[in-house]
Amino acid sequence: MIGFLDIEALVVPQSVIQEGHHFLRIAGRTGREGLVLWIGRRDGVKFVVTELVIPEQQGIRTNDGVCVIIEGAALARLNADLYKRQLQLIAQIHSHPQAAYHSSTDDEYAIATKVGCLSLVVPDFASRPFSLAEYVTFRLNTAGQWIELSTIEVSRFIHIAGGG
Repeated sequence: MIGFLDIEALVVPQSVIQEGHHFLRIAGRTGREGLVLWIGRRDGVKFVVTELVIPEQQGIRTNDGVCVIIEGAALARLNADLYKRQLQLIAQIHSHPQAAYHSSTDDEYAIATKVGCLSLVVPDFASRPFSLAEYVTFRLNTAGQWIELSTIEVSRFIHIAGGG
């Protein structure tokens, strides 16, 4: 078993999704990308997300584009907290100003780096109500490449639990 490649189902509470989408929308209203993280615990071949983490971050907007930066100290605190509470990071979710895709910056500076982790990209600064079908989802393979999942693969893999 390598990383999360054996995970067959990811269960995410509706509240985690809504809170994350709301944060990304608020960041987008200022013309900046935002980033949130899904963390939780493995349960056999299922991974259950237990909470959303919004790391300390700085949205940058220049003439060349936008990005979000999480400083090393914030990442160190996050990793120490996850270790202490025996939780794991399985997915990073961030917004783009227009189309959702995985940029070379997204590839090189990922936070979720364990094989089998997910990277979800939300188009149009999350300006519309949440729809997983609008997100573009990638999974990290053993070669360190982010492979895009089809809409069907995403619908079979990610399960949204609970209401409101």
